[in-house]
Amino acid sequence: MTNRELFHATMNRENGDKLLHFELSFNVPYKKWYLEGLPKHVVFTVSTHPELTEYENFYDHFNVTGMLLCPRFDQYSIPKYEEKLISDDGEVKILINECGNTIKWLNDNYMFRDDDGSCKGSPPHEIDFAIKTLEDYEKNRFRFIGSIEERIDIKELENAEAYAEQNDYISMLVVHGPYAFLREILGTENAMVMPYIEPDMIRMMLSDHLETSKLAAVPIIERCHPDAAFIWEDCCGSSGPFISPSIFDEAFAWWYREWKDFTLSMGVPWTILDTDGDPTPLVTRWFKNGIDCMHPWEVNCVDMLKIAEEHPEYILQGGIYKHIFEPGDVSQVGRFKSKNVYDAIDQELERVLPYMRKRGGYMPSLDHGAYWAVGYDAYRYYSERLYDYGKSNHVTRSYKNK
Repeated sequence: MTNRELFHATMNRENGDKLLHFELSFNVPYKKWYLEGLPKHVVFTVSTHPELTEYENFYDHFNVTGMLLCPRFDQYSIPKYEEKLISDDGEVKILINECGNTIKWLNDNYMFRDDDGSCKGSPPHEIDFAIKTLEDYEKNRFRFIGSIEERIDIKELENAEAYAEQNDYISMLVVHGPYAFLREILGTENAMVMPYIEPDMIRMMLSDHLETSKLAAVPIIERCHPDAAFIWEDCCGSSGPFISPSIFDEAFAWWYREWKDFTLSMGVPWTILDTDGDPTPLVTRWFKNGIDCMHPWEVNCVDMLKIAEEHPEYILQGGIYKHIFEPGDVSQVGRFKSKNVYDAIDQELERVLPYMRKRGGYMPSLDHGAYWAVGYDAYRYYSERLYDYGKSNHVTRSYKNK
């Protein structure tokens, strides 16, 4: 089977004991990897997801599949708010961004990707928001509805058929979930509070977001024929979700059901949800309201194996501890029997894979992608050890650079 065929077989619980190694991202020090043995011709781009080029990339090199993101559509304000610099004293910069929100950051500590692909710094501090009340939203509502053609990058759609023709990556239509959408406009705290105090405002905002997303998604789906709809919904921390089960039922559940009905009607068979932290209180609600698969199941926050045992019907992806690559770190003391990275990898794979392979409905991946602390030899060892547990990926592409 090709990777795409194995993906659909897994989602249908028809993959037998064959496993699809499906990594979420590579955010690694690739310059260091070249020194450690990564062939010079292997291409790494700033994007953490594979790109449709004629050159061998990290995913191909390790025989691992990834999310091929379809051309995106702008889900937020069109026209954008006017960006404005308020102050800059050389250390701290304050400005109004394109979402109309006032943010602050240290000039030398803003989140960015270094030239080796690794992530540095921290995100900006949110100070104020353009939309805080129903009146604010009604006044700016024109920015969040309509303007469909302006929301789509027509140039990116020119070669969209290639997404449907390739067989190595899993093509995904990306949309932000209801909480993620609100968070970008209202801020993290307001997105948690407003469903309680302004339910009518939240309903209007999410209805507009849903309708705008549907209209913008139609030409993308028709051209790309994605394998799945991917919902980015980072709404959970290490101690649980930012949304209570009751607010989920009242304010958000309908959004997921309607998005699922729409994508199914357009021929997109699966919906995958991405959320960090511990999603346990909401897991059954997500699956009941249209989600077919969830990731990444961060080991420090949630026990994926317990979820897998309690709900054998759920399709799961992830749950392999990304910190196996740093077993000697003080934070990992007591977790592994050895400080040797290869021993730690063996222990972790033996913890997860025998049960999940037998259970079925599972795609192995790290619990948040490969990141800066991963060494090249260690990742290669991890990727190759997965063959012992049924890894059955199959790269079909040919390359100009090999």
